[in-house]
Amino acid sequence: MTGEMLQRALGVALIVVFIALIIGQLLGQPVLVAYVESGSMEPTIETGDGFVAVPALVTPAPQEGDVVTFYAEEIDGGGLTTHRVVGETEAGYVTRGDANPFTDQDGGEPPVTEDQIVAEALQVGDTVVTIPGLGTGIEAVQAAVIAVVTTTLDAFGLDSDVSSGAVGVGIFAVGVVLFVASFRPTGGGGPERDASRATTDTNSIDVRRITVVLLVVVLLPANAAMLAPAGPTDIVLDGDKVAEAPNVSPGDPVEAEFDVNNGGLITLFLVFDPASEDVSVEPTEFGVPVGETATATVTAPAPPPGVERTITVDEHRYLVVFPERILLALHRLHPIAALAGINALVGGAFVGFVGGLLGFRGVRPRDTSRDLPLRVRIKQWLR
Repeated sequence: MTGEMLQRALGVALIVVFIALIIGQLLGQPVLVAYVESGSMEPTIETGDGFVAVPALVTPAPQEGDVVTFYAEEIDGGGLTTHRVVGETEAGYVTRGDANPFTDQDGGEPPVTEDQIVAEALQVGDTVVTIPGLGTGIEAVQAAVIAVVTTTLDAFGLDSDVSSGAVGVGIFAVGVVLFVASFRPTGGGGPERDASRATTDTNSIDVRRITVVLLVVVLLPANAAMLAPAGPTDIVLDGDKVAEAPNVSPGDPVEAEFDVNNGGLITLFLVFDPASEDVSVEPTEFGVPVGETATATVTAPAPPPGVERTITVDEHRYLVVFPERILLALHRLHPIAALAGINALVGGAFVGFVGGLLGFRGVRPRDTSRDLPLRVRIKQWLR
């Protein structure tokens, strides 16, 4: 591999890591890589270091000694936490930061269940594969981008309250634009001739194949963010306890509440479908803004004393990358239609970044192909 090819390969890797971190922030769970912001895992993972995050959907059940990323309920007010599994009980896993003298459960965190775990840190033997300084570098880039955007908005007298989440959404949107722009005809030259040359040259980097593989890596956790917490929610109504309530008789409507939390950087749109005709949910669909918790109320007839009734509500979660009315229309068509639309947009943004910036054809040293990367075309257009 020549120096030019090595430089291009490193460029692909850096872009992929950056996109994975941005999408991970938007989804509220790691995508391919993640980093720690505190010293609770030192010296295994230093503050600001990154690590390779393997989605929980493709890993076996955690074992003692594994380092996992999970949705904490109490640690730092709730949110994603990366700690080591140090034990297991009937209620769930016992976790602890390597630098902490006590377990998370000793500090008030409930045992961690499997559905709370979103990723597992890649380990070789007992050593976690880390990327030194990754988080520190990413935070520096984010701070620089926020500073530039804030200064620009201030100059035009606009609202300059810009967060890292807003920057991530903006970069996501730029990816969609790049995806569309990457299909601009390059003009001149025979595409069939270029394709032939690319496929016969073994000394090249096939960006298209790399993009396809990484696209799967990105879409897997994106769908996990929507599908893993969703599905049937069972609520048990105990007739004996209901009978203790004043002025409630069997058959009277009784209510039960459950909360939905959004730990990502994109608003979630939820749709609830009761499994029984005599069960209702209010509201049936609503958005959950970033970092907030919403409450849904289920109403069902009270069972008679001595009877327990399990009512089921199907929960559907969608990332709000489309207007909510469009997501609802797609959901009513079929939930798969809504998921397909979201996947198309997320996948298109990712392909736009990688293919649009690097070109979709194989990359060769001193490549003279007219299928130029978008960044080169932009320079030519601005001349």
